[in-house]
Amino acid sequence: MEHTRPIMWNVDDPVTKIAMYGLFVIASAICAWGIYGRFKVWRRGTAARLGAGGGLSEDSQAPPINEPLGQVLARLARHILAQVRIARVPWAYASHMMIFYGFIVLFIGTVIVALEHYGIFGLFGITWTGRFYDVTSWLLDLFGAGFVIALVIAMLRRTGALGVKPSSKPIDAAILWLFLIIGVTGFVVEALRVLALDDNWEKNVSFIGYAMAAAMRGAGTTVETATTLHFGFWWLHMVLVMVFIAIIPYTKLLHFLVAPAHIAISKETRSGRFQPVSLEEVEETGRFGLAKIEEFPWRRLLSYDACTQCRRCESACPAWNTHKPLSPMRVVLDIAEAGHSTESLHGDVISAETLWSCTTCGACVHHCPVLIDQMGTIVEMRRHLVGEGAVLGSAQGALRSIAATGNPWGLPAEDRAAWSEGLDVPTTETQPSPDVLLWVGCAGSYDRRNQQVSRALAKILRAAGVDFAIMGKKESCTGDPARRLGDEFTFLEQATKNVDHLSRVKFNRVVTSCAHCFNTLKNEYPDFGGEYHVLHHTELIQELVEQGKLPVDALKDVPAANGGTTGPVVLHDPCYLSRHNDGGEAARGALASVSGPQLPILEAAQCGKNTFCCGAGGGRMFMEEDIDKRVNIARWEQLKSTGAKTVATACPFCMTMLDDASKQDEEAGIAVRDVAELVAERLTASTP
Repeated sequence: MEHTRPIMWNVDDPVTKIAMYGLFVIASAICAWGIYGRFKVWRRGTAARLGAGGGLSEDSQAPPINEPLGQVLARLARHILAQVRIARVPWAYASHMMIFYGFIVLFIGTVIVALEHYGIFGLFGITWTGRFYDVTSWLLDLFGAGFVIALVIAMLRRTGALGVKPSSKPIDAAILWLFLIIGVTGFVVEALRVLALDDNWEKNVSFIGYAMAAAMRGAGTTVETATTLHFGFWWLHMVLVMVFIAIIPYTKLLHFLVAPAHIAISKETRSGRFQPVSLEEVEETGRFGLAKIEEFPWRRLLSYDACTQCRRCESACPAWNTHKPLSPMRVVLDIAEAGHSTESLHGDVISAETLWSCTTCGACVHHCPVLIDQMGTIVEMRRHLVGEGAVLGSAQGALRSIAATGNPWGLPAEDRAAWSEGLDVPTTETQPSPDVLLWVGCAGSYDRRNQQVSRALAKILRAAGVDFAIMGKKESCTGDPARRLGDEFTFLEQATKNVDHLSRVKFNRVVTSCAHCFNTLKNEYPDFGGEYHVLHHTELIQELVEQGKLPVDALKDVPAANGGTTGPVVLHDPCYLSRHNDGGEAARGALASVSGPQLPILEAAQCGKNTFCCGAGGGRMFMEEDIDKRVNIARWEQLKSTGAKTVATACPFCMTMLDDASKQDEEAGIAVRDVAELVAERLTASTP
């Protein structure tokens, strides 16, 4: 006899069937009504074009998916099937994958049972018997067991016992218990059926159910008792499944449905690139930035419902970790919860202090497993504050200075090249066609500490025989602080002016030591006709070393007495280099050229794309930070804990913040150097 089992055994009476189908209809109707409610919220955003006042995403008039199907499927495979971002947290990855695939396999098993019950398989000459039954039953037990085990792991994680503690609201705990009871009662129902029917052949097929049945039999459970209990547990299991269906759109379970849809329509682009605002639309609508639900793009409103409340964005956020009022997860959820509101979200829903706390480091975007753009939403809402004139005082001064003088400090353009005095650095006025255009940046031009970095880089370029020049007073702020603060108009003015000046110079490559200038020139100026080959200065240094244009052999063993920096060095990865632009390896390559017994290289726990912000991004370098711990101090403590005696940077913003932190901890005896300075120190020491 071929193996199989009777479907609807012990519950095949008309009353039970009518009750079951009635509950299914009710649960499905409740679920559908909730989904419709969320759909109405998403639809409120369809009238607003995605570029209106915000402009971080594509035009909403375009098709939902306007890229090759292969790219969409590959993205779904990475983020849904493989869940690559969740994999960064091992315990979370293990439990989530077992829950996900356990749910999928159990759902498929339920469909198979239904198809067999209604005779649909028979239409194709297939029956749930023999090998087909054996394999599916074995897989259902295997994945069902994994499902239950994973739920226990998830519960332990919510106690904080296994690392990052996810959202642990009562409803979240209730959902886990709901799933756990559904999983356990499923096995109990199976075990009671095996016991009552005395299906001993199930030993190697429904192995969990058989083992439980054997335990029950050993405890004295009779066939009559098993039959009665089976009926009761079947009803409990079925009702709980209907409860699960009903609550999907009213809880975080909604991400089951929305996350795949959002990932399918969301292109993966560089988080450091913001698309320009359409001035025509601003004039037409009278809106600048986002304030009300109907002003949000429908794609963004949908994306907020994809949130899994895993708290990865929150745990990675430097503002949250230093007790600022910003939780990227809370911003997303608060907007979603206010979906039916007709009032402004600014104030009671999301405070200005929350929005101004963001450093635009992109950690939230980088860690989000369902590709929500929390940072983009914050910047778009900042734009509304700027439009209303509600900018923090210190930041407002920086914005006015950029607009008036082309730099945040309000210093004269004539002083931009003062840092190069005595170095014989050519300008584009005397050398209009250099191979390399050195974009110095505002900090490298005006800030005394960062002027030393500019001088070190110029010495390196000279030593390597690089044909370079600077723009001098023709150079102006790229507009990065203005754009991140939400002042898009000032950014547009700076970008337009700089692209015009750059168009008058012939060069092959642009090199800059500022990660923010690097990001803006590389990723955002192309929107204004500025297509350039942009290099970060660490990339050029590494290239020069590899080409043998710097005395590599002489760099490795220079005695400390000759001026070299001693002790281990740890690299602080700038967010706008390592995370927003996948950089950082060049900085390590450049450091490796000067490493050796006197200068071993260490790594911080949070490094590379997982770096922790210095606190200067998003215009924060020009704001006061008076809430709890300063972000730069938190990062300094992380770097200090490595035991390094030198902190290497690759961005003037980071230099400013970390140098300031070092002055508050002078007893530690830790120096702060740019990568260029470390290389230049060795060059100086090895050169007569």
